[in-house]
Amino acid sequence: MSKSIGILGVGTYLPSEVRTNSWWSEHVAKAWTEKATRRIERIRKEFENETSAVAKTTLEHILAVGEDAFHGARERRVIPRDMKSWDMETAAAREAIDRSGIPKEEIDLVLSFSMIPDFINVPSACVVHSNLGLKPRCTTMAVDAVCNSFMMQLTLAQGMIASGQARYALLTQASALTRLPPSGEPVDVSAGDGASALVVGPVSEGRGILAASHHTDGSLWGALVCGAPGKHWTEDKCTAYSEDRDANLNMFTRMTARATEVVGEALVDAGLTPDDVAFFACHQPFPWLPSASKACAGLTNAKVVNHFHYTGTLSAVNLPLQLAIGEKEGLLVPGDVVACFQGGTGMTWSGMALRWGR
Repeated sequence: MSKSIGILGVGTYLPSEVRTNSWWSEHVAKAWTEKATRRIERIRKEFENETSAVAKTTLEHILAVGEDAFHGARERRVIPRDMKSWDMETAAAREAIDRSGIPKEEIDLVLSFSMIPDFINVPSACVVHSNLGLKPRCTTMAVDAVCNSFMMQLTLAQGMIASGQARYALLTQASALTRLPPSGEPVDVSAGDGASALVVGPVSEGRGILAASHHTDGSLWGALVCGAPGKHWTEDKCTAYSEDRDANLNMFTRMTARATEVVGEALVDAGLTPDDVAFFACHQPFPWLPSASKACAGLTNAKVVNHFHYTGTLSAVNLPLQLAIGEKEGLLVPGDVVACFQGGTGMTWSGMALRWGR
């Protein structure tokens, strides 16, 4: 690809309502603590014969969170009952467009993902497009790789812009996980709501996306699903649960190894070393993953933003939120090399190397 493509503006939206751990009763918290204890024992057993540095580091970081009933979350944001997921995406998109300085008339591509959408078979991208008053001649669609959707959106946008099919792209992500009824999975107490958006387009040579690595293991599809346990999803209320407990354990315990693998591949493809990385944006389905992955990938100089304790996990919003926070707080500045990692059920996971700025 001859054109360098990068991120021109990032926007976010977090609802004002805050749900603290006290929202749950003592009875529920006690039950969750008992579940966490059993989960820790299963994880210890999973690693008992492991000798690799990655396995040891992963276990150390998991045990640091310990048997916390809320898995390290203290707060999470909650979407108002009268708000749609695409309203959050629209708010984030307006900020992203404003920060990019790109006229909305020049946006030719809109890609969206909503974790727990407002309606089935109505892409939020179309509503966001309408809310923003974008031009009719615009490629608009949903891109669903669950929590890994942002990385897939960015890769698709890169290809379309570099090939001349679009000038600028708007990517939006949303999480409305608190709307799921409880299922007994960690997502019940560790998930929050929010949205993010990014404007993507041409940047100067040497900036933007430098390399990416995408992996898939479809045998792990049942690790975490949204459906009605024991039924077809149309027959009962949908919730998040595990269809395959072994796959769920694999996803949880091997995420650090996956991050180390794909981040390493992206850096090699970009001609960079771990020491070159100034900022690490890492998926946060659990609070220990960024620090464990940073250590295992050897990203000694990288700054990390950890927001799990006050947002919970936000699906595909996690990574763009870190980029936005990093930029606003001066942790991420033009010229910085950024390493990224995301993973999503199904299962896919992606690593990327980019150089920040225009």
